[in-house]
This record gives sequence, structure tokens and C-alpha cells, in this order.
Amino acid sequence: MHQGIQEDEIELEKSTRRLRETFHAKAIPVPKADSLMRRHDNDYKLVTQEILRLKDQADDAEDNGENQLRDDAAEPGEGDDDNDLQEIVDQLRMLPLTEENLRMFNLARNNEIPGNQRQFACPLCDRDWWRDVPERKQVSRCRRCKRRYDPVPRDREWGLAEYVCQMCNHSFRGFGQMGLPAPCYRCRSVVLPIRIIPPKQNPLPLENRRRTPHSCCAEDCYNRQEPYVPGTHCIHPKTRQVRGLPRVLCASETHESTGSTVASCISQGSSMECDVESIIQEDLMAIPEEDED
Repeated sequence: MHQGIQEDEIELEKSTRRLRETFHAKAIPVPKADSLMRRHDNDYKLVTQEILRLKDQADDAEDNGENQLRDDAAEPGEGDDDNDLQEIVDQLRMLPLTEENLRMFNLARNNEIPGNQRQFACPLCDRDWWRDVPERKQVSRCRRCKRRYDPVPRDREWGLAEYVCQMCNHSFRGFGQMGLPAPCYRCRSVVLPIRIIPPKQNPLPLENRRRTPHSCCAEDCYNRQEPYVPGTHCIHPKTRQVRGLPRVLCASETHESTGSTVASCISQGSSMECDVESIIQEDLMAIPEEDED
């Protein structure tokens, strides 16, 4: 545990981020979300459903021509809690009924926050990582230089690649990059990868998969098999190192802020190089969430 960052602070930050991401940071500033989470033991799902209940109740009252909510409505809390929830509801009711907002409310009713596993790469630090990020806002910060990046394009991702040879129907996995041809281990035909497999889906880290040194028939492999296949490239880290090439094959674009203030790391699970708690600890120590994009 980092000095000065307590476990309850981390849980508060996680629940605050999830509550705000549920409503796309609309109508829920950080102090208000923090206050609600403290009063409700970080149960962001309960608060989400209470917000939706009050919103539905207000919508029904408006449809029925009523000027205020019924006095016998279920009570979510007292004092500041009532005011905070009602202010959030009032703000949400002012949102236009766009397709995006309707989808947001539908997902909130199911307590869902859609996410994706994406690869990020910092050219300055020459490192890459995978992160579970919200589907609508795919941003990640480099843990070393603290710069924020957009994900590597899907068609340029690299890592453990999955292949199916069209010539001999052989399925295999190996280091590769989307769009970059590699030789089939069986017939040596040139094959393009189908997908890059995120580390979270790998039973073992790449470095533990082989007990023998890497060797392939790509033209520039550091431990090349013969006969090699001209025009193919090996992206194994050892080959990159031996050839004096950077680790990063395709750098992420620097993220341009759009004004939303939800931090991007909200997942309960992770495909990154460390756990979510460590990332949030660093966020709390280094950069206030108000500075997040």
C-alpha cells in the first residue's frame, strides 16, 4: 500500500468513478459523488437505482400534470442526501433525449458500464500496456511519464497473435502485429493475423509460454529458421532488442481532452500490468481527478 493512501480511500475513488461513469459524468460533480458514496458505503449501484427511481417518479408526475412529487414517496435518505439526489435528477431530466442518452439510462438500469480491452503505447517511454477502459471514453495514462493517450488502432495492435493458415488450415499463435504477414510454422505460407490476444485472456505471460528460445522463419528473426520466408518480419521482443529497434511498434496518439472529468480506469478487473488499486493509488497521489480529461 502506498504511504498515505488508505484502502477506504481507494474504494471511495473506485465507487465514485463508477457512479460518474454510469451517467457519463453528466450532472454529478466529483464532490457530490464522493459525498453520496461516503453516505452509502460506496454502493454506487444502490445510488444509481435511487437516482433512476426519482427520475422516473418525476417524469410520471410531470406526465400526470403534477407540480411536485408525492409526499408518500419512498425516502432515499435525509437532508443533504435528498438534496444531492434531487439535484442530480433535475440535471439528468434536462438532458436531450438523444440516442446516446437513452442508451446511457438503459445501461444504468442494468448497472452496466460497457468496457473494452485496449492496447496503449507511449513512444517517449518506449512501453506498451493493456487497459480495461470505458467503451465511450478509451483513454489511459502512462504510469511513467503521466501523459494520456488514445488506444493503439485495432488494425495496428501487436502482441500474441492468432493465425489460421489458408493453405494448410493450421492454427497457431505467435508474436505478431495486425496487418503484418508472418510465416506459417507448418507450410511456411505467408499468413496475416486474425486478432491480437490481450494479456488478460492469456493463461500465462508470453515470456513463460516457451521453454526453448524463440525461433521462426521470418526474414529478420534473431534466431531464424532455414529456409526463411522473404518479406516477413519477427516482432519478438528479443528480435527487436537485438536489432536495436524500439519496443513500441505503433505509438498511441496523445489524447486531446473533450471536457469530461471521469477518470478512465474504472474496471473491477484488469488486463494491465498491475491491478486497478495500484493505478488508483497513483492517481490519488499524483493527479487530482479534476485534472483528468
